[in-house]
Amino acid sequence: MIDSLENQLLHVSLLCGMKPKQDSAYRLQLFFIANKDLGSKSHQSDFQRALETGVDFKGLWENYSHKGSGEYLITQLGYRIGNELFGRVDPRYRPVRSYEYRTRIVGSVGSIDVEIETVGKKSTVFLNGKQCPSAKQACRIIENKVGLYLPTIGESAVRVLYNMAIDQEFKLYWEA
Repeated sequence: MIDSLENQLLHVSLLCGMKPKQDSAYRLQLFFIANKDLGSKSHQSDFQRALETGVDFKGLWENYSHKGSGEYLITQLGYRIGNELFGRVDPRYRPVRSYEYRTRIVGSVGSIDVEIETVGKKSTVFLNGKQCPSAKQACRIIENKVGLYLPTIGESAVRVLYNMAIDQEFKLYWEA
């Protein structure tokens, strides 16, 4: 049985034009498009666990190049199951590699306007139009000014901000 996050990942794989033995997609593209187009409201770590289960145990995706690259290929099995579940899906995007990934997330929390711009694997955070020196510092500022708890111990501060943006229903802009 495939759980709903795996269903979303299969659906978004088809939306991103993934086909067996063809172009790989960066994991953040799958997460981002699932939240943007499918309205997922799921966090990166949840998708990452589902994706890794789909690779390691179910054979729905495979690592592109090597484990840890963050890039994945859909397998013939994953493609077949995706088509059985969702029928013909016209791709809205092309699969992108990590260096091609480009997004913007924009919204407000309390009195703070937040923008997270990601190009490749590097994210830049702006609070009220000013660039923060680091995502971790942005988390501390939001915590102090808004009272929202953003734990970064053992977690990437950018991932914490992405998750906050999903929870706060920020606008998601695909720019790749």
